[in-house]
Amino acid sequence: MLDREKVGRAISEQRKIKGMTQKQLADLLNVSYQAVSRWEQGASLPSVDMIYDIAQALDTTVDFLLNGFSEKRKVISYMDTGLDSKKLYMVKGMLGRLVTQDDRLLHTNVADPTFLQPDIAGIEEPVCVFASHVPGSKERFAMENGYDREICMELVASAANNLIRYGVKPAVLQAHIVCGNNDSGQLLLMGETFKEACESNGIIFSGMEVAAQAVNYHAGEYRLSALVLGISDRKKIITGSRITEGDVIIGLHTEGISSISYPFVKVILDRRPDIAYAKIDGEKVFMDELIRPNASYVKAVSELISENLIHGAFCINKSLFNRRCYETIPKGLGAEIDVAAIPVPALFRYLYDLNMMDRECFLDDFSLGIGMLLAVPGEHCDEAVKIIEKYHQCWRVGTIKKDEEHPDARVWLK
Repeated sequence: MLDREKVGRAISEQRKIKGMTQKQLADLLNVSYQAVSRWEQGASLPSVDMIYDIAQALDTTVDFLLNGFSEKRKVISYMDTGLDSKKLYMVKGMLGRLVTQDDRLLHTNVADPTFLQPDIAGIEEPVCVFASHVPGSKERFAMENGYDREICMELVASAANNLIRYGVKPAVLQAHIVCGNNDSGQLLLMGETFKEACESNGIIFSGMEVAAQAVNYHAGEYRLSALVLGISDRKKIITGSRITEGDVIIGLHTEGISSISYPFVKVILDRRPDIAYAKIDGEKVFMDELIRPNASYVKAVSELISENLIHGAFCINKSLFNRRCYETIPKGLGAEIDVAAIPVPALFRYLYDLNMMDRECFLDDFSLGIGMLLAVPGEHCDEAVKIIEKYHQCWRVGTIKKDEEHPDARVWLK
């Protein structure tokens, strides 16, 4: 025998899902709304023919209505995963308003492809250059200690420097963050930082895409990456082929410690946790100095390129004596570096004075505050220094020489 209450509950629930009133359903069936009310209360059953008409009106099946609802619908929503999707899309809307307003940026929207119309006027052989970047080992340190702004600036600088060292001016950058159900203020701060860092270097900021994965990341956790793209004339790309004996090597100053060197700092902090909040030079906090973002050299290098003053450029990600940094130097030549010419910043002096690494190990693992080296023609060195000093501190730290005493070394200590 049919259970009148189950049938009535099925009609009632399905009617509500369809957004109908009892009267609207009654009108469709040509019955009184009182009849519908009695069905839903379980006071009476519709006829077999009427059951078929009700199923059609409610966009369901006769079998479904006859079996009725045994319990409430089972639903799993994003809220059950820990993600507030409504808040997330509100934040994405606010982040969208941070995108650089530029006629060359034809379209960018959340996860859509970015459409850019590059300016190639005067470029005879256009070459598209792009690279993706992650912050590396400094990211967790920044995330756990609230240095969200600094790590975003670091990411923009490293991405921009990786292109400009080849003479390619970055045109557009898009940031990506994978995170938990993070605070909207945190995400907006990071988006605003990316915009500020990009536009201060003449780079179009095409937005920050947020992939919230509350099931994989705790609140406050994140992973950052950035894609940067530039356009260059093939014949103007810096390949190192112009480097010649007698070129002067100029070191450009940077703050903080490179991400590649940070694992060594992590070991030092694990062995000496007492120094985390130590004062350097009596006023600067050690942790604050560690996370200082590295400098972006786009403006200085772009101006030097326009004056035809660069023969080679080397990004120093870890050590001044990392041979891989100098692979573009022509065979038979090498860089002789004079460490004594570098005014070593207080942070690096402090690390060395901890006496946890010997001199050779320290020089192998830290850059001494130099973020990029430029090989410039010796006769124009003063001119190059004058341009660089408009943007950064710099020093003459070496010379390009024949490597007769250092076969294929590419770089050695004076």
